[in-house]
Amino acid sequence: MKRLAASILVTFLCFILNSIQAQDTLPKFNIRDINDKKILITWINPYEYNCTQLAVQRSFDSTNYFTTIYSAISPELPQNGVIDMRMPKGVDVYYRIFYVLEGGKYFFSKSMGVHSFSAIDVSPITSISPKKNSQREIGNTINPTETIEKNWINVFRRSKDTLLFQVEQKNLRHFRDSIITKTKDTINTIDATTIIISPFVPKPVWKPSQFVFSTESTNKVTMHLTSPKLHKYRIVFYDTDGSELFQIKQPKDAELIIDNSNFIHGGWFTFDLFEDDKLKEHNKFQLLIPF
Repeated sequence: MKRLAASILVTFLCFILNSIQAQDTLPKFNIRDINDKKILITWINPYEYNCTQLAVQRSFDSTNYFTTIYSAISPELPQNGVIDMRMPKGVDVYYRIFYVLEGGKYFFSKSMGVHSFSAIDVSPITSISPKKNSQREIGNTINPTETIEKNWINVFRRSKDTLLFQVEQKNLRHFRDSIITKTKDTINTIDATTIIISPFVPKPVWKPSQFVFSTESTNKVTMHLTSPKLHKYRIVFYDTDGSELFQIKQPKDAELIIDNSNFIHGGWFTFDLFEDDKLKEHNKFQLLIPF
């Protein structure tokens, strides 16, 4: 399980199929060797908005014990992919795709083992270069002289320094709707060819400690420890500027009320609680003024 948890999943690989050969649509999918450390799983979704959920699953058995390694944020995108870290040599790994269509019908693709396909050589993907608009690309048509106009929107992360992927102009509305309705990320349109996504970063919520805390009614700091006779405890208190105020080493009582004179002033204070010389908790508390 630790090996599974350490696998690095690279999301937002939409439309990466520009760099690999054409493939069939779901339930079929492709596996490609990027290099000796990474495996690329890609698929083409013909259902668009009728596809409401899509996940890539992995197993070390071809039929059982599949676990989800990637859930698509925008399952309706026509092309998508994910990168998984290659297992050590000698370890067989299998993949399948689970997807749900509007109305509740769900499907599992056939499982495909990394060892069971003929690898197609592709160049390692190190970066994505923005495509230029107003150029005509040859499509897969019966007439080789027929061309298709493709206008690309470059999608960056936070700034123009990190290009995530590119979206065709015709799919821009679907992509924008997915970001707005299914994530808390912020999407900003810079110009006709540039979009910047600012990932949502939740603000940390402070949770009072159950071991060292102040009581509003008494404006006192209380220390409450479990089994002080069985463990070696040490508490270090810090002022608002990070300087150390004092320490309490190996308290004898399970509960102790600390005199406010030790804190000099009111406000926020932080502390480190060590149990058997290991940091058990880093937290803070507030004392009101006056004492």
